[in-house]
Amino acid sequence: MIDLNKRDTQMAELLKAQGPRVSIFIPTHRAFPDNRRDPIAYKNQLQEAEAKLAAAYPRREWQEMLERLQELLEDTDFWNHTTEGLAVLAGGNTMATFRLDAPVGPMNTVGSQYHLPPIYPMLQSISQAYLADISRDRFTVHQVSREGVEQVELPDIKASFPELFDDFDAGSNLNVGTYSGLIGTHHGHRARPEEIEKDREKYFRYLDGAFAKLYRDTGLPLILAGTQSNLAEFRQLAKGDFYLEGAIEKPLDAMEQKELQEMLRRIMQPHQEKALGALRTTISNKRKENRVAADLGALREAAREGRVETLLVPGTPKENERQALDEAAEQVLLNGGEVFSLDWDTLDALGGRMALLRF
Repeated sequence: MIDLNKRDTQMAELLKAQGPRVSIFIPTHRAFPDNRRDPIAYKNQLQEAEAKLAAAYPRREWQEMLERLQELLEDTDFWNHTTEGLAVLAGGNTMATFRLDAPVGPMNTVGSQYHLPPIYPMLQSISQAYLADISRDRFTVHQVSREGVEQVELPDIKASFPELFDDFDAGSNLNVGTYSGLIGTHHGHRARPEEIEKDREKYFRYLDGAFAKLYRDTGLPLILAGTQSNLAEFRQLAKGDFYLEGAIEKPLDAMEQKELQEMLRRIMQPHQEKALGALRTTISNKRKENRVAADLGALREAAREGRVETLLVPGTPKENERQALDEAAEQVLLNGGEVFSLDWDTLDALGGRMALLRF
C-alpha cells in the first residue's frame, strides 16, 4: 500500500528534478513463484524507456538516472516484498518507488512530466486506517487497506505498560506478579486493585495521546479492537475524534481472517461513503460559485496559474489526454493543491474529470 506521508515527501523531491522524467508501472505479485516474474517485467519496461530517452534526449542528460533505475533490478529484498502493483519514478538524481494496492500497466512514460494518477488513488486513500488491538497493558497495531491487514511496528509508541512505566523504586519491598489486570504488575505496598486500575488508566491515556500524534502525522483514522470491557474503558478516556465509530469487540487473535475482513469492510464503508459525500458537497458548492473547470484547456490554464485546489482525474486517462493531465497534476502539486484519481464509473458519477478552483 502507498504510505501517503512518505509519498508526499518523495514527490516533493521528484518535482524538483531537471531534465527528462521517467515513469514505470508494472503489476506485481506478493507470493513465490509468481513474484519471480516481476523483475523481468520491470526490466522490459526499463528497456523501452531507455529507447525513448535515447531517441529524444542526449545521453548525458539521463545516463546517471538510467543507472539508478537499473540498480533496482539487483535489490533482491525489494522484489521479495512487492504488492499488487509497482510504480517507479525517476528524474535527475532522484528516484522513488511506490507499492500499489492494485495492478497498473505494464507501461512507461518518458517526457517532461511524470505519470501521476495511479499514485494518487482517492479510494485507496479513504480505504486506509490503523487497527489497534488493545489489551489492559499492551497493544498491537495493524495497517488496513483494500488489500488486507498487515501488522506494523511503531517504534515511537511504547507497546506495553512495563515499557512506559519502568521507574519503580528498586529499593522498595515491591515484587512482581501476574494478575487478571496488568501483566508483570508490581505488587506489595501498591498491589491494591485501585492501583492496578490507575496503572491501566495511565497507559490508556498515554495511548490516546500517541494515537492522536499518529493521526496528525498520517491523516489515517483508527479502528479499535479488544474485549468489550477494555474498549469501554478506553473509550471513556479517549479524546480524539479520529476513532471510527465501529469497533471489533474481541481480540484479533480470537478471529479468523475472513471474519476480520468482513468486520473491517463494514466499519470502513460508512467512512468511505462520508468522504465521497463530502466531496460531492464540495463539488456542488464549487459549481454554485462558478469555481469548476472541466474543459481540458481551462483546467490546464487554471493549474498553471495556481488556482486549482483539487484536481480529479481518471486513474487510467485517455491516451490523447494523458500528457495534459500529467502536466496539470504536477502544477497542482507544486502549488499546494491536491490530486485524486478515481475509476471511470466513480468519476463519471461525480461529473467527470474536473478542477475545483480556489478563485
